[in-house]
Amino acid sequence: MIRNDYNVELNRLNQIGAVDVPNLKSVQMIVKDRIDAHSYDPIVYDHLKGLSDEPSLPNDLTQLRDGNNHDEINQREYPDVVIENTYTDSLNRHVRYLKIYQKDCITSDKAVIYLHGGAYYGGTPEDTLPFLKLLATKFAGVIYSVDYGIAPENPYPAAIEDVLSVIVAIKDNYQQLSLSGDSAGAAIALSVSQLCHLMGLCEIYQHVLFYPTVVHGSNHEGSLWNDRIISINEEHRRALHNNYTQFKSLDTIMTDFYTDHQKVDLTAPILSPLYADPINFKRVLVMTGEFDPFRLQDEAFVKKVGMAGSETKYIRYGGLAHAFLNYVNQIPAVEDSINEFANVLNA
Repeated sequence: MIRNDYNVELNRLNQIGAVDVPNLKSVQMIVKDRIDAHSYDPIVYDHLKGLSDEPSLPNDLTQLRDGNNHDEINQREYPDVVIENTYTDSLNRHVRYLKIYQKDCITSDKAVIYLHGGAYYGGTPEDTLPFLKLLATKFAGVIYSVDYGIAPENPYPAAIEDVLSVIVAIKDNYQQLSLSGDSAGAAIALSVSQLCHLMGLCEIYQHVLFYPTVVHGSNHEGSLWNDRIISINEEHRRALHNNYTQFKSLDTIMTDFYTDHQKVDLTAPILSPLYADPINFKRVLVMTGEFDPFRLQDEAFVKKVGMAGSETKYIRYGGLAHAFLNYVNQIPAVEDSINEFANVLNA
């Protein structure tokens, strides 16, 4: 897509408003479909069409982490964006984080803590820089991208404790403190939010969640994984089914690594936020791809939070699958999601 077409599509997405969806009452839902509806974005499809039938993932940490490499993400430089590499020792933990902000926003009273994805066993704050630097150009506040301990070397609840350490270190500096993350990082954000409330540390202002995984140990033959109900161009259905099958394998593997095979209750709300008291989450924005294997659990989550009376917004991007933030500066819908992110933080 040439840049002019990119900007035209970005403008079109910006103008799409909310719709009523019968099974998602009490939720402000925005469906940002592609013009070629119910088909993969060509860039995404190019990555998924080669999946074999009934694919599985190796239960080998080295191979899995190699597959988490994000060197291909489109990088841009933003001269007015500052990135500081720093640490906190709050709560007797030594935690690294990146502090990202525009030069003129260092005195802002708003901050967001961001938690990278990577299925609990992979990822780094550096993976988030391509899209968080773009967010910094639009957000009048400070972004903290946390280098929480990944599993299995740092099993549940170590990552949660690392993020709490950063919150304790910075919370008194801001009037509005929000939490955000993608995939596993978004799940950790919801875990942390509950503890902030229950421990009396602070109330999280806004939750911005990109394609979160919100439940562990779910039935892979059940309603949360039923790709047959997803509308899609039949030429693309094979790729969709194979991607869902692949993620069923990933779902089991990442739970095993995250818990390091501890005997824990997978329905505990700190571990599986789908089972949390939804009233804990006052303001929630969830953004998911139309063909993301976590879409159905995301919709179950936003429905529950919306019905509890929380301010809930759900944006579903047509043609996108999981980890779409990795396509920043390539697919207009990704930049649109960053705009939506900035809008709720700036409000």
